[in-house]
Amino acid sequence: MLIEISLRTKFLERAKRLAAEITLVSEHLIRDIRQEMIDPDDAKKILIKVAKKHSAELDVTAAAEVANGEDVEASRCSDIVAGWTNRIFAAQGDLARIGPHEQREMKAAGLDEVVIDEVKKHLNFYRWHGIYPPPPGKILEILEEHDIPDTKVNFQQAQQLYLRGMSAALLDTRRRWTGVRPDDDALLQAALVADAAAIEPYVPPRPTSKPIPIPQMDGPELQQEEDDFDVEDEIEEDGDDLEEPTRGLVEIVERAAGQNVKSDDWTDKTAKQHVALAKLFVRFVGHDNPAKMRQSHVADFKLTLSEMPKNYGKSPRDHVIPLIDILARAKDMPPEQVGLSQGTLNRHMTQMGNIADICKHAGFPFGNFEGVSGLRSKKKGSGRGERARFSTDELRLLFNLPIWNGCDGENSRLSPGELTFHDASYWGPMLALYHGPRREEYCGLLVSEVEADAEVPAIRIEPNFVRGLKNADSKRRVPIHPELIRLGFLEYVAALKDIGHVLLFPELRAAAPSTPMGDVFDEAWQDMRVAAIPSAKEDGKVLHSLRHWCNNEMKQFGVAAEIRKDILGHTNADTNEGRYSDAARLRVMAKALAQLPQPTAHLSRFPIRLIERVEKHHAPPTKARKSAP
Repeated sequence: MLIEISLRTKFLERAKRLAAEITLVSEHLIRDIRQEMIDPDDAKKILIKVAKKHSAELDVTAAAEVANGEDVEASRCSDIVAGWTNRIFAAQGDLARIGPHEQREMKAAGLDEVVIDEVKKHLNFYRWHGIYPPPPGKILEILEEHDIPDTKVNFQQAQQLYLRGMSAALLDTRRRWTGVRPDDDALLQAALVADAAAIEPYVPPRPTSKPIPIPQMDGPELQQEEDDFDVEDEIEEDGDDLEEPTRGLVEIVERAAGQNVKSDDWTDKTAKQHVALAKLFVRFVGHDNPAKMRQSHVADFKLTLSEMPKNYGKSPRDHVIPLIDILARAKDMPPEQVGLSQGTLNRHMTQMGNIADICKHAGFPFGNFEGVSGLRSKKKGSGRGERARFSTDELRLLFNLPIWNGCDGENSRLSPGELTFHDASYWGPMLALYHGPRREEYCGLLVSEVEADAEVPAIRIEPNFVRGLKNADSKRRVPIHPELIRLGFLEYVAALKDIGHVLLFPELRAAAPSTPMGDVFDEAWQDMRVAAIPSAKEDGKVLHSLRHWCNNEMKQFGVAAEIRKDILGHTNADTNEGRYSDAARLRVMAKALAQLPQPTAHLSRFPIRLIERVEKHHAPPTKARKSAP
């Protein structure tokens, strides 16, 4: 390797002296680096040993999963996710992240967006919780076993080798789940040759007049006999495919989605929804060719969606197991857990219309498509008051619960007592009520997004590593309502910061990285709602109804639509960007929010008390625990 550097001098004698000194230093540096590196033979031994050991362990695990009736496709997917997680950790260390280069590599390896997203979530999960594989003790054992000095460089290299070995074993899914085992074939052939040699010497066969076709390595295992192959029949059968090249539906939608995100026409969330729907539609029709897709397929697809479980897509398995199995599962579920909502079905139909339009403009139109207007459900009524809102009196009943007035203990939040804990169950409903954010917007807040020391204390609602936002207008700053400040919200934020938390509500982080934090909070909310207002569910009053209460109350007090939209994160075509400075706009918002009724006015302020899991940085439970049991 040749490195050229400037000596920064025009004097020949000085340049000669500097060059000699730099050469000497560089030789010492290179020698030191080489001395610190693990010997290549040792590195090879470590890599092979780890891969073989982990492969054997995975074989045992696979056998146990098959014996217990576990889903093979889900297990295969899980191994692939774990394998790529280890591979990226090996390359990048503790700060491992997935960027454009990693995404390209994973796509080239055949991974789809669902699996890539799972790898991202696993990396984030490990990073958020300070868990970096493998345990340091394992690496020290390896160094000791091979008599390698425990230096910083050696430790890092051994760690990389360990992760690479684990990754190689995990990604060898053909061996484990498809049954492709070259080692078994090699053992059998060796045994047969040994048996034959014991009986009589091997005699090569005499050549025949007609050569035997030799299978190609990259072709199918069974070659078709020459006499059975009819060129004309083959061309006639596949004539449609040969006449005009085509692209697959998913590829077309992925390309368009990428362009729409780049041009800011779509958010990342919208792009992912369209791609996911395209993949689901392809699974439904059984092929990826737009020219063979029909209006009847879209209509039948809607019917199938209405028969699927409401929780479809929450598990990675849902993306790999056959749809018929998912529909069979739905038949055994209670009726209230089956069928997507009308709003979700309408959204899917709108997106199917977009997908058909994308294919048409890409030059690969559906074979027959008449639109989706007749497949969308018509909304009844004018839309005014369509979603039920809580009354202010009902909200006072909610805040009369022991959660805010003293409970019996951390695991008895709805039983009266002397203790008050500060967590998502305490602050979540108030954030929704007094600021009107969407569920994931406040559940996924970071400690750093609370501006406690600003001229007007505020919350920044912006995309972060936990969740994105609905659209560009959702990004905003909202002043913190005086009621939250009175009850100690800023002190709560400071307490989290003091013990090193990043998330505003760490207890909402579930064991499964794919579980939205809002889903964990929703379990606690359901208990609160039933305890305070038993009729709320039947009346259609849900968590999102708190946001509607906030908007409606501001409207009743004459707050301008422009300001309400700014607070709620709605698209605001009327906003005059030059009208206010940022601080002035926050003061206008604060004045608007101060006009809201205060269903929490009767609450007393209690000293900040964190729940044990947050205080001691405990890992999430394997099953999402309710925040307010």
